Amino acid sequence: MLLILNKFILFLIILIIIIFFHLLRVKRNVKLSENDHLTNKLYYTIDVYKNLLKLYIENREEFYLKGREYYMKKHGKKYNDSNIVTIQDKLNYLLIHESPENKTEIVDKILLRNYSKKILGKDICAPILKIYNSSDEIYLNDLPDKFVLKCNHGSQMNIICKDKNTFDLENAKKKLKEWMNINYGLMNFEYQYINVKKKIFAEEYLGDDITNYKINCYNGNPHHIRVKKHINGKNVNNFYSLNWTLIDMKFNYLDFVADPSVKIEKPVNLELMLNYSKLLSSEFCFCRVDLYEINNIVYLGELTFSPANNLMDYNDQNMRIYLGKFLNISKIRKN
Repeated sequence: MLLILNKFILFLIILIIIIFFHLLRVKRNVKLSENDHLTNKLYYTIDVYKNLLKLYIENREEFYLKGREYYMKKHGKKYNDSNIVTIQDKLNYLLIHESPENKTEIVDKILLRNYSKKILGKDICAPILKIYNSSDEIYLNDLPDKFVLKCNHGSQMNIICKDKNTFDLENAKKKLKEWMNINYGLMNFEYQYINVKKKIFAEEYLGDDITNYKINCYNGNPHHIRVKKHINGKNVNNFYSLNWTLIDMKFNYLDFVADPSVKIEKPVNLELMLNYSKLLSSEFCFCRVDLYEINNIVYLGELTFSPANNLMDYNDQNMRIYLGKFLNISKIRKN
């Protein structure tokens, strides 16, 4: 009886959060003249989420499938669980059928440090300065002049402070409170995040315009590297082979651009990065290992199992099929 009650309470809490954020989005982004259309759309969306959340309680595996189908359709894409060929199809299949419980402590940006110690024998993440249960616990006097505030339970929940004398802490707390009210896994149907115990943490500031080396690993083997760097106002994302040859590969996502005219130097510790990536991804069919190199020291940013929530559009269908050939999901495939 207690278990049923707890599930019902969880259902109500999640439903209230979803309704709140959809209403907030309507209030912020639309004109009054559009309200009738948006109200209908909102009620439809809420109805879909209600049914999906009912599935989450009653049939977890069916929820994983239906949620992913809904999310892809919502973004103008298709997912067919029986015709799995492209890299995106395979990543979606893994998201649905590869146990998310095995990944929860890894996508938790605080507990990731334990996984790093387990696999590498040491923590190679940026040092944590403070851990908070809520934004109300944050006091600038406890922090250095430069730091980064992060939530541990999702993506793109980062606030950088380069000078605490001019830092707007109240605005930062407001953002953090909004993020802490989000169940990132349920909102975006990225199931490995659902059960992350939400925390805020302050992390050591590593520097300006850091280059992010995103190493895509298939079946525990590094395959290619996406290098993300902010240059001249552009979010440059170039792809490199493991021997640092520029690859003619690009994708359409947000403001990411591939710019072959931008020359990004080969990292000093490339071989070490590849070795770290091989070890950290060894337990999974797919894993993207995000690393930084600062003053010749390699830092681990995060491990990702569904990059951009599997919405990236690579060059064309041929490229998506080509990349899909390298990812073997046979040990997870059910038929």
